[in-house]
Amino acid sequence: MTSSDDSLRPTGHDGAPRPVSPTSGPTDSTAGETVAGTERSATGRRAAERPVSQPTTSEPAPELEPVGGGGKTAGMWIGLILGAIILVLLLIFVIQNNVTAGFRYFGAEFDLPLGVAMLLAAIAGALVMALVGSVRMVQMSWTIRRLRKQQDKIHRATR
Repeated sequence: MTSSDDSLRPTGHDGAPRPVSPTSGPTDSTAGETVAGTERSATGRRAAERPVSQPTTSEPAPELEPVGGGGKTAGMWIGLILGAIILVLLLIFVIQNNVTAGFRYFGAEFDLPLGVAMLLAAIAGALVMALVGSVRMVQMSWTIRRLRKQQDKIHRATR
């Protein structure tokens, strides 16, 4: 498919002719040339390839405000609302499971409502988990303190 205007068509990197849209054909102007919908400057670069000139004003650029979730206060309120919902659900659980059950623990015998006993067991599990987590946090703080001392010693030695 060759025609008389094939020699006027711009070619791509591989030498094949590029299609020219009918609305923006090859034109020459002082600002640049438009070929197939892309504006080119006198240097032959496309508008997207040209270096962006920085403004020469002495005013600092306005700082963008971070888009956040509302800050610490919003997080606190969300936590309080979720805690209240959980407490209501636990209260409903304890009220619905009020059948007395007998328990033995290291020789001690006592009777508690089933819901209360299960709630106490969950609290005991959470306390054990918090204890294990606290021990690990203390270990990590000791390690960090020891590494910082080593880092300071190396820093002082290289001065």
